[in-house]
Amino acid sequence: LGCGGKCYETPMSLALYRKYRPQTFADVIGQTHVTRTVQNQLAQGTVAHAYLFTGPRGVGKTTAARLLAKAVNCLQPKKGEPCNACEACRAITEGRALDVVEMDAASHTDVENVRENVIKAVSFAPSQYARKVYIIDEVHMLSASSFNALLKTLEEPPAHALFILATTEIHKVPETIISRCQRFDFRRISVVDLVARLKQIVADEKVVVSEDVLDSIARLSEGCARDAESLLSQVLALGDRKITMKEASLVLPVSSIETVVAIVDQLFSNNAAAAMREISRAQDEGVDLERLVRDITEMFRDLLFAKLGQEVSNFDESTRMKKDIWIEKWETARFVTTIEIWLAAQNQMKHTVMPTLPLELACVKCISDFREQGV
Repeated sequence: LGCGGKCYETPMSLALYRKYRPQTFADVIGQTHVTRTVQNQLAQGTVAHAYLFTGPRGVGKTTAARLLAKAVNCLQPKKGEPCNACEACRAITEGRALDVVEMDAASHTDVENVRENVIKAVSFAPSQYARKVYIIDEVHMLSASSFNALLKTLEEPPAHALFILATTEIHKVPETIISRCQRFDFRRISVVDLVARLKQIVADEKVVVSEDVLDSIARLSEGCARDAESLLSQVLALGDRKITMKEASLVLPVSSIETVVAIVDQLFSNNAAAAMREISRAQDEGVDLERLVRDITEMFRDLLFAKLGQEVSNFDESTRMKKDIWIEKWETARFVTTIEIWLAAQNQMKHTVMPTLPLELACVKCISDFREQGV
């Protein structure tokens, strides 16, 4: 995530994901379905008393919660956005607003903590601003008794109170809690959106980083903006003003995207031996084989979606042209079976002392199984 260079001055040592934390809803990437709805509620004065933000880690749940806390207390809001200039906005941004309370449920699991920090405190009017906001992160970590204590407050909250619960494991949150909140599901961020975000950051940092490095970082982060920005921090720590894959490979896990394309290309050419040679070469070059098999599986998944006419944004320049050729070669059923073969290879890797063997067998199966069927 990031704030487009519009955030407050911060020390150079500050992690990128904190330095470029979004300061407006417009800066949040990949979650338009959430930010647009919340902005409309703010603009129309229909903000709910409790929200539940759920989704993978590092995609903006806590950031959105802080933005909502800032927006409901902003003295000069503009179309559902905080102004970031008034005293309330500055205090909340700097973490010194007494009326915005953040709790990590992992360290406040017992009922007494909830009673002291939330239930008793919420009855008192805000000391400075319009709303008293409680952000409870990783709320699924609360004990059953803590949930029961919180439930009563969520049922009959004071008018000045706003609760924002965040979790990565929605299935562990009781239905009684979920039903009393407006639920928003955050999504993994696409490779395209992450690359665009990383480009913006390196431009602000006045560093030149080649696009293949940014693409590799985006893929390695698996849709998590915080991981992407942490990896970028490691790359920028190399100190060079121009960074190519040669320099970045010193700190990044060896990228397997070129190997993935080479293997997949050989499979579409029905050349299992060549695909197996690519796997052997990848092992010699130190490519993470577990990541390699996941990337191959993801590639076939994306191709299946494309075959079915779905829009897929994960194809980069190296695969976009090949994609159209590949999906014409195979029928849908073959894509499905191929994905099942590679999923099985992932599981087999955990139980073998020969890590390349499941991948090599998968290459053979992808071709021989269909030759036997005359496909």
